[in-house]
Amino acid sequence: MKRNGIIAVSLVGVFFIVFHWYNNFFSKESLAGEYINKNYNYEGMLTEIPYQPDTLRLYKNNSFTSSFFGNGNYKLKYDIMGTKIELIYDYEFGKAGYTTIITRLYGVNPKVILNKEKDHYFEKK
Repeated sequence: MKRNGIIAVSLVGVFFIVFHWYNNFFSKESLAGEYINKNYNYEGMLTEIPYQPDTLRLYKNNSFTSSFFGNGNYKLKYDIMGTKIELIYDYEFGKAGYTTIITRLYGVNPKVILNKEKDHYFEKK
């Protein structure tokens, strides 16, 4: 009886680890593509994210384009919680960067989160 309980708890633990990994860890190849700005129509306080229609294009060579951010490069970073993306781009005073997380949020397509509380994100097409 004890052994069955240990096996059940182990299987549940493995399930949650695989579920977390699938929803939060991404390779450069899996992220390449077009992302559409979603849920941006609200009064925002952050000036570094777009509150307008925008398309973010991530390329396999670590470059990106966006009408809001312009042209730039991105870096992927990994920790126990998942994948983070840092967008590095030029602006009027030099270089700027914006770092955020990437997740599936229980969906199918990866999402670059811009404001989690407002459900504002770029979603892959």
